[in-house]
Amino acid sequence: MKIHLTALLAIAAATTAWAGPVEDGVARGMKALEARDVVSAMAAFTEVLEADPRNVTAAYERGRLLLVIGEPGNAVADFTTAILGDPAFGRAYVGRAQAKLVLKDAESAIADFDQAIRVAPQDFEVHVARAAFRVRIGNLPGAREDLTNAKAVADEATAAKIGQMLERLGAP
Repeated sequence: MKIHLTALLAIAAATTAWAGPVEDGVARGMKALEARDVVSAMAAFTEVLEADPRNVTAAYERGRLLLVIGEPGNAVADFTTAILGDPAFGRAYVGRAQAKLVLKDAESAIADFDQAIRVAPQDFEVHVARAAFRVRIGNLPGAREDLTNAKAVADEATAAKIGQMLERLGAP
């Protein structure tokens, strides 16, 4: 009986020791993002993904950074990792859609925008992101619909800002 208890305690200690640095790395990356230190953020998220290749937060945040620095192909890979880890992560679908647009894969991007809304209908940001895309392609009725849906699920202050966007788009 003692052997089993000792083995369980050793496994628990090893798991805690392993998980700690990953969590610390994510926290370092997020802190670096807040400080607008892209290099440190990228290094922290990469370190986390080397230790835990399925870390959803690190994959998503590094994907966002890769997209900003002009590496949309690598961003698609990281957003896909985040989606595989959390299929209900609407913002990861949005990030992947944005990266695919840079890669001139509009059809696949549209599918990702649509999936983002299917999996995260209560996240106003996914609605706003698809609305912005629809404005760019000239689909104003679709953009209005997305903004109306975003306004319905947003907090009061955000809903007011979305209402202003809707006013700028004009009545249908």
